[in-house]
Amino acid sequence: MGPIDNAWLEAVLTEPESEGVTWAVFRREEMVAVVETVFDPEMRLPAAITAVATKPSLRRQGIGAAALQQILALHKDKGIVEHVGYIAMDNLAGRRCAEKAGFVAITSEPDKPGYIQFYHRQ
Repeated sequence: MGPIDNAWLEAVLTEPESEGVTWAVFRREEMVAVVETVFDPEMRLPAAITAVATKPSLRRQGIGAAALQQILALHKDKGIVEHVGYIAMDNLAGRRCAEKAGFVAITSEPDKPGYIQFYHRQ
């Protein structure tokens, strides 16, 4: 999770909620993580988790997985029960985070860009 710049903030604030939501996760007054989601406007495809980022000094404490689980619970309350995510083959921390939140790898070999597909159903 890097610094918030104007381009990122503008994109987050202008994105229609029907297309996706970026969640900023706070502990007290400190932003500790971000979870980005994308939705199929026709709701035929699973929602995509496009990013889970934890403040570097707070990594390896379960914050990313807890934030992800919270977003999954919020989605479940809205009837969104299927999610996909694509994680780089060499991103072991990302893979552990997704698995801790209940995602399962559904491909064993990376695609051309080097990603493994993960799936979650509630």
